[in-house]
Amino acid sequence: MVKDSSIVLKGAKYGIRIHISEDARDIQIIKDIRELPAQSFLLATGDGVIVDLQSRKCSGSLISKLFKELVWNKNLNILSWSSSHQETLDKLKAAKFPVGEYCPAPEKQPEEEPEKQPEEEPEEEPEEMINQRNEYVLPPLIIRRSLRSGEKIEHDGDVTVFGHVNNGAEIIASGSILIFGKLKGLAHAGVNVRGGSEAYIFAHSFEPQQIRLGNLMNSKIGSQMPWWGKSVFIFLEKSSLIIREL
Repeated sequence: MVKDSSIVLKGAKYGIRIHISEDARDIQIIKDIRELPAQSFLLATGDGVIVDLQSRKCSGSLISKLFKELVWNKNLNILSWSSSHQETLDKLKAAKFPVGEYCPAPEKQPEEEPEKQPEEEPEEEPEEMINQRNEYVLPPLIIRRSLRSGEKIEHDGDVTVFGHVNNGAEIIASGSILIFGKLKGLAHAGVNVRGGSEAYIFAHSFEPQQIRLGNLMNSKIGSQMPWWGKSVFIFLEKSSLIIREL
């Protein structure tokens, strides 16, 4: 076990369980994670780590900073997030992070080859079902840098940016868009999916030119908005575009 003022690491079968202090200040937690020696995470010989927030009430800003430090800077695989605080749990779920206890997959036992049956012609799927299925199987695009003015990213799936989307830059995706930095340009999620489907936008700092989900657009954007410069989750509810501060 490696212990610091606000972080406790415990080895487990799946790798490491990271216990986050319930009382320490946000700035102290991030400082302690940055100061942990690289050897501390050598315990993670299994599948990855679980981040245990215990009963701490976490802001969306702290959650996104923890994600950035552990995944981007420490290159760890977060298997799940654990929390006994309902408001924190709701924020994790809203950001589509895996929550709850992690159960390693059982080792597969060799199976006898089944007797081959005559192949049947597959039935054609309705176009709506094909679009819905493709939304979840396409691989995400991960960008580990900031996007400059004039850059345009188009992807048939989810897009995650570990950096800023600067003024004049655009991201267009059929899936969701997650930005762990400042969103100052244009973000359009749920493109070519009827009604935007389940696509959403997450931004660590909300300062965009324009946002769109499916065929809905929010053009009334400016520094007068209550969410300006804050961590937000943007989604569709009953055909309306909803912006919620995390």
